[in-house]
Amino acid sequence: MAHRDLRDFLAVAEQRGLLRRIKKPVDHTWEPACFAKWMYQAMPDEDRFGLYFENVEGSDISVATAVLGASTETYALALGVEPEDINETWMQAMISPIPPCVVESAPCHEIIWTGDDARLNRLPVPIWTPGKDAAPYFTVPVLTRNADTGAQNMGFYRTMIREDGTVVINLSPGRQGTMDCETWLSRGKPAPLAWIIGAEPVVQLASTLNLPKGQEELAVAGAVKGEAIELVKARMSDLLVPANTEIVVEGEVVPGEIGMEGPFGEFAGFMGPVMPKPVGRITAITMRKNPIFYGVTSQMPPSESTVIQSLTNAGVILKMLRHDLSELTVSDVYIDLTFGGLLAHAVVAMEPRYAGHAKKVGRMVADC
Repeated sequence: MAHRDLRDFLAVAEQRGLLRRIKKPVDHTWEPACFAKWMYQAMPDEDRFGLYFENVEGSDISVATAVLGASTETYALALGVEPEDINETWMQAMISPIPPCVVESAPCHEIIWTGDDARLNRLPVPIWTPGKDAAPYFTVPVLTRNADTGAQNMGFYRTMIREDGTVVINLSPGRQGTMDCETWLSRGKPAPLAWIIGAEPVVQLASTLNLPKGQEELAVAGAVKGEAIELVKARMSDLLVPANTEIVVEGEVVPGEIGMEGPFGEFAGFMGPVMPKPVGRITAITMRKNPIFYGVTSQMPPSESTVIQSLTNAGVILKMLRHDLSELTVSDVYIDLTFGGLLAHAVVAMEPRYAGHAKKVGRMVADC
């Protein structure tokens, strides 16, 4: 069974030797990112470990990164399975999802900041490419809701924090979060959304799934966990946020308000361009007592981002080929741990049954 919350997973990872605590004071504006980049570039997959910075200068909040995607082993541990069972676990969870359930109270509401207290500069948000990124960035799942259907979506949309406390969100065309926001904005209404910082591991990993429209990541996460993911109503909107999250930042996208987002160090190792994107305004920040700030590190393959996206979406491809398209001779799929939405290599294990069969399957993968 997957872990109930991030704290549970950190304790288990430490027992397994897959987590390092850094007790020395660190400057969150550059040191966590630099530690993580050094580790990913200098060490092979099997030797890497998560990083937990206990003493952050100027903050009472600790910072963790590279914990979920340090390696294939840590990723499997986060799911609660053996490494060889990762693909099968995701495939079965997508076939038989368990819808989330709603609870009345939750750990993520132990501390509540609203109004003037809800200031982002109170959180130790890292700069992930020191000296190059335009600002600190949230690199966490973003939760949105469709105004027409009520269905919720979770996906990673990097979010630039501006000095005035507003944010600019990389809501790209064609993404489900973008389409959810448009169902509100097209009516002239603000679109509610929430940044989910330090959710239980299976929720964070499921947020990278490239699912068909209408299928909810939280239901797939519940199937992996073996029980429904607990949600609680947000403080300032009707969004239902994961109850065991360390920190939830609530906000809204205002119709017609656009800001310039970027540059940001992208997964392929290059700086992404500056582009106009929607502006978000913060309405509340809620958290557990003694919270942990968690952010996914990226910027150069391999990274936590590429490891997570590769291992998660190999399961998506396997499910698509075997279950949806009835390619039953396909036995396994591997993505080379450099996937960040594009520019990776996939290997499909299969038994070709006729001339051109392998080429047909390859085209299916390219189209997914």
